[in-house]
Amino acid sequence: MTVRTLIIESQKPEYAGFVWSGGRLENPEMYKFAGVAGIQPSTMQTKIRAMIRYGFVRDGHSCPLIWTRMGSLWNDLFTVGNVSSARKIYDLILVTSLALFAFNNSSQQFSTNPTKGDMPLKFLFNILDAQNSISLTEFEALVDGNTSRIGKNTSYWKRDLLNCGLFREELGKLIYTGAYPELVNEIKGLIPNKLLDGADWQNIRDNPLLPISPFSASVQKIFEHLAEENITSDQAVNAKITEPLVDIVAEQEEQSIPEADILSTITKFSQSTRRVRNTTWSIRIKKKYNYLCAVPNCDVNGKLFIGAAHIKPDRVPEDTIPHRTHTLNGLCLCNNCHIAFDKGFFSLTDDCKIITSSRFDSIPDQNLKTVILSSANLRIKNRVDDRFPLVDFIKYHRINCFQR
Repeated sequence: MTVRTLIIESQKPEYAGFVWSGGRLENPEMYKFAGVAGIQPSTMQTKIRAMIRYGFVRDGHSCPLIWTRMGSLWNDLFTVGNVSSARKIYDLILVTSLALFAFNNSSQQFSTNPTKGDMPLKFLFNILDAQNSISLTEFEALVDGNTSRIGKNTSYWKRDLLNCGLFREELGKLIYTGAYPELVNEIKGLIPNKLLDGADWQNIRDNPLLPISPFSASVQKIFEHLAEENITSDQAVNAKITEPLVDIVAEQEEQSIPEADILSTITKFSQSTRRVRNTTWSIRIKKKYNYLCAVPNCDVNGKLFIGAAHIKPDRVPEDTIPHRTHTLNGLCLCNNCHIAFDKGFFSLTDDCKIITSSRFDSIPDQNLKTVILSSANLRIKNRVDDRFPLVDFIKYHRINCFQR
C-alpha cells in the first residue's frame, strides 16, 4: 500500500524524470517524495525495489513508477473494492515471480532470466519428500548453499513462500499446501526456452498470460476461476468488481484468438466458463466503442448507462460462424437504444448505416425517437480498432429482427 501511494504520487508532472533510486544526502526532493507515504527515503527505496523484484512494478530508476500488467490488475481490483481477489492476485504474482528466479555465480548471485542459472523453486518442488515437505535445514542449504549471505536469502524466500500460500511452516519443516496444482506442475517441468532473451522473460514476469509464457495456460484458468467466483446472478451489481479479471483474459484472447474463432460453440465450454466469457464479451464490446452509444446522434456515454447488444441475437443457435461471443457481433448501445434495436425499431445497412422502421410513426414524439430518426442514413460510431460488425450478423438482424 505504501508503494501504491508512491506510484500515484510519481505520476505528477513535478516528478517527471526524478531519480527515486539516487543519493539521499542533501536531496530535499527525495525526502519530499518519500514523505508522501510517511517514510524515510531509505525505506522508500527498499520498498520500491522489493515490488520491482516481486513483479508488481516495472524495473526503472526514475519517475513515473509504472505498474506491470499484473501489478495493474492487483491495483485495479483493490481500487474497485474486490479485496479478496486482489489478495489472490498478489499471491499469484509472487508465485510466478519466484518461479522464474535463477541462482548463479554472478555478482548479483541471481537472475530473473531462468536460462541464466538454477531455478530454486523448480528444484524445491522436485525434491520434496513423500509428505510434500522439506526440513528448514535442507531448505537453507538449497537457498543459501555456501554463499556469504547464509541465512539472509533463506529468511526472504521462506517469508515469500509462506506469504504467497504455497507453503506452511510446521515442526521445523516447510510443507506444500497444494495451492495452484496445475501451475506447480508447469513449474516442476519447466525447461526455459533459450530462444527467449532477458526482455522476453521480463515481459513474462510482468504478464504470465502472454502466449510466450510457459505458465499461460494454468494462469488463464486461475483467472477464469477467480472471475467465476465473483459472477453472481445479479450481473449489474457485480460487474464493477469482476471487470478487471475478465478484462485481462479478454485482452489475451484479443491477441491470440482469431475473431471468427472467439469462444467457438456452446458445447465447447462448461456452463461456468461460458458465464465468465460472456461477461468478458460484454466488457470487450463496450471498450471497443469507448463506452459510447454507437447510434450517431445519441450522446449517452459511461459505464453506468451503456450496455453490449447482440446484433444476431444470443438466443439464436450457433451455425457456420459462432456469434454468441464474437466481438464483431456486438454494438455498444445505451439502455433505450438497446431496447429499440432488439425490438427492431432500427437496424443497419451492410455498410453500417442506420435504417429506421415505420413503427416509429405510431409512437409519440420523444427523445429516443428523435435521436434514432435523426441518425437515419448515418454510419454508426467507429470502434477504437476501426472495425465494423460482420455483414453476416447485420443481415440476420435486418432480415429477422427489423420491423420495416
